[in-house]
Amino acid sequence: MKVKQNNKKLNISNCTNCFKSNHIVFNFAYITYSDSFEKEEKTVLFDRIIELSSVNYLEMMRWDKYKGIEEERLKIRKEIPTGFINDIEDFDGKYLIFRLYKKNNPTPGRIIGKLVNKVFYIFYIDVKGNLYNHGS
Repeated sequence: MKVKQNNKKLNISNCTNCFKSNHIVFNFAYITYSDSFEKEEKTVLFDRIIELSSVNYLEMMRWDKYKGIEEERLKIRKEIPTGFINDIEDFDGKYLIFRLYKKNNPTPGRIIGKLVNKVFYIFYIDVKGNLYNHGS
């Protein structure tokens, strides 16, 4: 993985004695969200994060996209947070997405970000589901 520090590119090799999680963890450093992100959605998001982070990563990857996560190459109507691009250069154009509400009920809200070494960097909280075309 390549990381920038003080405008210098650093190559980080795999650590042989480092902690390795069997679960997904969440990072909020690059998060943006809409003004309509209300208390109810915040509670639901917190519950979803607890659910996703409490399950073994391999088990979660077997879930369908309505309950778990999906990875897609998307055209999003917002830019990737510049801090992420400056810090981590491994962005390949694919986003990781999970639904705020399972089965899109009551809204098609999505949490959109990038997964790097089982860390989910949350970029966008799209409560109304309008940051990209859902193909419907």
